[in-house]
Amino acid sequence: LKWVSISYRRLNLLYYVTPEWILENGGNFELWDAKVTVPETIVAKFNRLLVMETNDRSWHSVSPVVTDTPRCCVSNYYFSEISPSGLDSFHVTSFTGRPGEYWKRKVGVIDNFLRNTISKTIKIGRGKNLINKTK
Repeated sequence: LKWVSISYRRLNLLYYVTPEWILENGGNFELWDAKVTVPETIVAKFNRLLVMETNDRSWHSVSPVVTDTPRCCVSNYYFSEISPSGLDSFHVTSFTGRPGEYWKRKVGVIDNFLRNTISKTIKIGRGKNLINKTK
């Protein structure tokens, strides 16, 4: 195995494998606008492959599952040594609340700041020149 100085998540592949899944079940992929207020919903339909570029503007989520039926999805991430923006950067995966979840959004900002700071301080994760690497 070769360690690279930075690994950027570039593509996210989602393959939905639950037969007869419908929009009303929830658990659908949502791609959000820049302000994370308006989603484009893509149903987690059986045998659907969703390919998404991941970058600092690809806010996405899964809508709440509202049925007792399990929703199954195979997920793969593909990484590159080149960042989507062409600039070296590092951040942990960010989480935020859904529209209307005011406190979750506020806590998410604090949580993301703390996790980024801790990761850079104790050098766990990934980052420039192996600053944040796993053992």
